[in-house]
Amino acid sequence: MGSRDRIVEQVEAYIIEHDLKPGDKLPSEREMCAMLDLNRMTLRNALERLSDFGVIESRVGQGTFVAQPKMTRDLQDTIGFSEAARNEGRTPSYRLVYAQMCEANKDMVKHLHVMLASPVFALRRVNQIDGIPVSLETTYVNARLCPGIDAHDFSHESLYHVLEEEYGVIPASGSESIDITRVDETEAELLGVRVGKAAFYQSGLILDAEGQPVEFFRSVVLSDHLRFSTQLQRVRQEKVDE
Repeated sequence: MGSRDRIVEQVEAYIIEHDLKPGDKLPSEREMCAMLDLNRMTLRNALERLSDFGVIESRVGQGTFVAQPKMTRDLQDTIGFSEAARNEGRTPSYRLVYAQMCEANKDMVKHLHVMLASPVFALRRVNQIDGIPVSLETTYVNARLCPGIDAHDFSHESLYHVLEEEYGVIPASGSESIDITRVDETEAELLGVRVGKAAFYQSGLILDAEGQPVEFFRSVVLSDHLRFSTQLQRVRQEKVDE
């Protein structure tokens, strides 16, 4: 076993031996270095690994805490963040960055199938689970489908609930992709993590029942708190007689 793995196990053992629960705070780095007889850089490397594993979480200016269990998002569903969180018995909330009308640029034209400079509703929020930031999502919606949507308070309201209940627009299908990124300065400040932290980069397009684009989104997702899942199914190809 390498020294790095041994130190990771030492920190995990400390959590178990002291019966620390999700949300409990670990000692400061200085205290842990003294207890485990480590230098600070070695300890930080171990804490970063544990953070990537979802065992602990570091909050800028607050310290290191035992992480909450990860929430699982099914890649095959089209439900919104709020509903997905409540389905797992968690409490969703939002921190609004902006909600405003803008003019469609070439990227929005490509994905939403709207005219250049036509009205688009842009929404950016920090998604939180049990009060902890888990993702930064930026969403663009064809405003012609939902006139007046910018009057809603999306610091509290669910986008999908508003679309369905007020405008009869029901997200029915779509496509998305997931990549790996590192958070930049703006993202780090909004999510309360260090600059350069590894995260998922998720982007996708949501369609209504008629196959018309409704929403184009991009998200930076912290792997400490969210995991993605899907179901695999073997596709059998029929043999064609020549």
